[in-house]
Amino acid sequence: MLCTTGKMNLLSNLMRHCPLRVCCHEILKSNLCSSTVLRKKRKSREEKKMVVAPAVNIQFKQNKTIDIWKNMTISELADATKIPVDNVLEIIGFIDGADNYSKPTSIIENISMLREITKKCGFKSNMIPNPNISKQPSDKYIKDAFKRPPAPYNSTIPRHPVVTIMGHVDHGKTTLLDTLRNASVAKSEFGAITQHIGAFIVVLDNGKKITFLDTPGHAAFTTIRSRGAQVTDIVVLVVAADDGVKEQTIESIRMAKNAKVPIIVAINKIDKPMADIERCKKMLQTQGGLDLEEFGGSVQVVQISALHGTNFNYLIESILTLAEILDLRSDPNPPAEGVIIESKVDSHKGKLATVLVQRGKLLNGSILVAGTAWGKVRKMMDHQSNILQEANPSDAIQIIGWKELPQAGQEFLQVSSDKRAREVIDYRLSKSIEEKQIEDSVHILSKLEEHNKEYKNHLLEKRNHRIYRRSKFSSVYQEKLLKNRKNEEKEEIRLNIVIKGDVIGSVEAILDVLETYESDQCKLDIIHFGIGNVSVTDIEYADAFQAIVYAFNVDVLKDAEESAHQSKIVIKQHNIIYKLIDDIKDEMNNSLPPIEIEDVQGEASVLQEFLINENKKKIPVAGCRCISGTLKKAALFKVIREPDEVIYRGKLSSMRHLKDEVVTIKTNMECGLRLEDTNIRLNPGDKIVCYTLREQPQTINWETGF
Repeated sequence: MLCTTGKMNLLSNLMRHCPLRVCCHEILKSNLCSSTVLRKKRKSREEKKMVVAPAVNIQFKQNKTIDIWKNMTISELADATKIPVDNVLEIIGFIDGADNYSKPTSIIENISMLREITKKCGFKSNMIPNPNISKQPSDKYIKDAFKRPPAPYNSTIPRHPVVTIMGHVDHGKTTLLDTLRNASVAKSEFGAITQHIGAFIVVLDNGKKITFLDTPGHAAFTTIRSRGAQVTDIVVLVVAADDGVKEQTIESIRMAKNAKVPIIVAINKIDKPMADIERCKKMLQTQGGLDLEEFGGSVQVVQISALHGTNFNYLIESILTLAEILDLRSDPNPPAEGVIIESKVDSHKGKLATVLVQRGKLLNGSILVAGTAWGKVRKMMDHQSNILQEANPSDAIQIIGWKELPQAGQEFLQVSSDKRAREVIDYRLSKSIEEKQIEDSVHILSKLEEHNKEYKNHLLEKRNHRIYRRSKFSSVYQEKLLKNRKNEEKEEIRLNIVIKGDVIGSVEAILDVLETYESDQCKLDIIHFGIGNVSVTDIEYADAFQAIVYAFNVDVLKDAEESAHQSKIVIKQHNIIYKLIDDIKDEMNNSLPPIEIEDVQGEASVLQEFLINENKKKIPVAGCRCISGTLKKAALFKVIREPDEVIYRGKLSSMRHLKDEVVTIKTNMECGLRLEDTNIRLNPGDKIVCYTLREQPQTINWETGF
């Protein structure tokens, strides 16, 4: 027997002298393949495991540890081990289950496999996070702006507390603040109702400061109250001693608890004759769910009189003590961060926003970004319009210099430059457009589904009508088409309005109330809303849709007033929100057509039907007895058959008592009634009702909560 090498040499010599070279070539090729397969089969699985590396010239230190991470590529592993990529691929070829990793760009997502490859390369492994992710921040992180991470405790300084005054309407919140700052804001509030957040700083005799926020107590201003609870450190809940716990009181407690803000209860109006302090405390515990101090809880209660300043020192002391316990601190270093409390368009100052600085120092000339609005701080003022050069944490200030009016409740961040601000705004606008497109696509798909369903029903209905003749089907179709056309031509009652307000919070409150309207009697469309005085643009909107302009706490510009007079556009100005809503309700009521009301005059019961001959025709006559009221011949009549089915509405052609024609029949009198429609047949027991019609104005069914 010859060895494999001998066989190959023999075949090669034969091929040189044999005329059938092609056949010999094929034999040689098959023998080479079979010999290769045999050699591969000789290697057992145990021999594969014994192989550490192929016979290549690799020099490395044994037991060296390298860093690896999930989703590491083969080229990254080669760089870490200092082994050529081709050699690493050869090593991988000797590992079971690693056939998928055949390219330098192949990603090794299996941690166990990655550790095995590293081990075969002669290294120990140390698992770390992917360093490429931290080196290459996401597109969102590059283009958007975010708040800084919390500062360490040793780099923060104490700050004064931010206190929000909350409670039910007319319980004395603003009067309490008037006494604190020696102002008279309550008298300037229309209807004694705070209609937006007031923010100011009170400097005490000992030099300490407290920032106060006054929130509206009216039911329409829920959003503003919630905003106040979210940005505050302490909530002072004002409860009138003569009124007790009310709806907005409970709502304020719930908001403070949701925001995890401590509460101090100020029982106000203790000097009134009807004051009942103990009743208020019990209501706070039972209805409000507050654990008062005197009942073993932690909520302080201070009895005050906001009008006379009684026990104000105790209230201030309670606030300062609680602030010390809370250990309020903040980072004083720029850049500044905070929240927009309120924003408006001032006729003299332009776009103005009241902000609360929560972190950092804010200086003139700083570039701020809030939502999709940005601006450069041109001027900073306090609540008394005093010019400020800087603002520190917990300061409530007014800022002028916004390019666009920011939305109340949004966070503001200081950025490095105008270019950076525009980049952030462009990114946020693009993201909002993408989100809007996604929402629109969902809506479009639902509409398309609905359309397809209607179309299928239409096709099914069309197939069902094929059993009729073409002419008959055509008449049915024409009748249906005419009916649909009449319904389309029926005018829909609609009221279009334009809303202009003094601040965003007021407009938000009005829109929130208008969203509660759900009646189909009259459609309510808000054509446009905005902040600032009524301008010519608002009149153009109103003229295009024949809308009414409602101005809330704002004036009408002279050119806008002239334009409205020429276009016959109605402008209505209001200072109190519930009066504005009532005016809208009245306008909708006036736009509704009156409805006809049936006033019942009398009722009769049919005893028997008689047939009389008249011109060779038999005419039905009802023998009746009047059972209530009076039957009047000139009125209208309807015949009701059990169960409450009206079979006739119209007039009488004859009313007789015995043989005499009469115009009225009183109770318990018998009569004969003949209807104008002689085709109606009456049965004993039918009820005939005599009634008259009168018009009555319609009213909108709308519960606003006022």
